[in-house]
Amino acid sequence: MVNIFVSRHGQDADNANGILNGHRNGPLTDLGRQQATDVAHKMLDAGFRFSTSGNDAPEGKTILSAIYSSPLIRALHTARIFADLLKDGLSDEGKVEPLDDLIERDFGIMAGLPTNSITAICGEDKILVTET
Repeated sequence: MVNIFVSRHGQDADNANGILNGHRNGPLTDLGRQQATDVAHKMLDAGFRFSTSGNDAPEGKTILSAIYSSPLIRALHTARIFADLLKDGLSDEGKVEPLDDLIERDFGIMAGLPTNSITAICGEDKILVTET
């Protein structure tokens, strides 16, 4: 059986500034690096480890045999933080495989614009607004 675990990348400058980024390729902010580190530590606490060696998982641990990422730098950096922290002495490989199919959608002319301007550009009837 294959299990797939998904995580969002940490904050980048566009996220921090309310900018719709899409394919824009900025690095993580300090907060974004901390967010990725925090998630990796929660994964460690939950028993996850990363190893490409093919060894069986120690008792109570879940071995992640691959980490895939969008090729965008914010996602790659997040994934590399996960790999580095989750290897936990099991493997020195810590390899992340970028996959083009995982890239963020392209928002076209809206990329780089403030998210609060989207309704004005697209029209209110085209936007679903939810509370988060």
